[in-house]
Amino acid sequence: MLFRSHRGLLKFSLCEENFEHTLVMLVASINNPWDIMESLQRWSEVLSTHVDRLRLQTEVRREYEESLVRHFQEYVEPEDGTTGGARRVHANPLHPAPSKTEEDKVLLPLGETTLTHNIGIPVIVVLTKSDAISTLEKEHDYREEHFDFIQQHIRKFCLNYGASLFYTSVKEDKNIDLLYKYLGHRIYGFPFDAPAFVVERDAVFIPAGWDSEKKISILYENMTSMKPDDQFEEVI
Repeated sequence: MLFRSHRGLLKFSLCEENFEHTLVMLVASINNPWDIMESLQRWSEVLSTHVDRLRLQTEVRREYEESLVRHFQEYVEPEDGTTGGARRVHANPLHPAPSKTEEDKVLLPLGETTLTHNIGIPVIVVLTKSDAISTLEKEHDYREEHFDFIQQHIRKFCLNYGASLFYTSVKEDKNIDLLYKYLGHRIYGFPFDAPAFVVERDAVFIPAGWDSEKKISILYENMTSMKPDDQFEEVI
């Protein structure tokens, strides 16, 4: 019932007039890892259905979708004080138009599973309460491979939507300021120089454009009692 009532509010927050100025955050909690994928998939389907029903001109929506592809393809890992993905000031940082010089760039093609669900809106996936990982180990006998299994499923989902990923914890102050700065970068075009971070399992940060199937496959190495393509609900 709660899900249906919240779904009905989407028409008031996302319409044809504000579509180009919209960024979406999909939020789930690591405190309940068994619900993560169902929640992300359910709300992404609701969002996709709503966007498909909007009366957007075909060529206009295609422009929004292509801008997300460009953002993903042009991502540059920040180094030496540079700002990845923030090389110019755009009228609308969420959907930057290509410059004349950029039109001639040779961009690498996307991976087979990247932006397969391109809805024309930037998406950020936020996993809250990452401090619950230690509790899951103690109370539910979760092991390192379980957290790798969860992360690779989430990252594959993010690739499908071209989404960024944050693991956050208010209790442990993990990635809260980073998320705030990244929102300012994506929405307003403010400089942002933080690279992707996947070393600490409770503070993962993956900006849109950095990840790939090859990078995700590194997580498979620790999985012994499960396989990467096992059903999420059967393992978690």
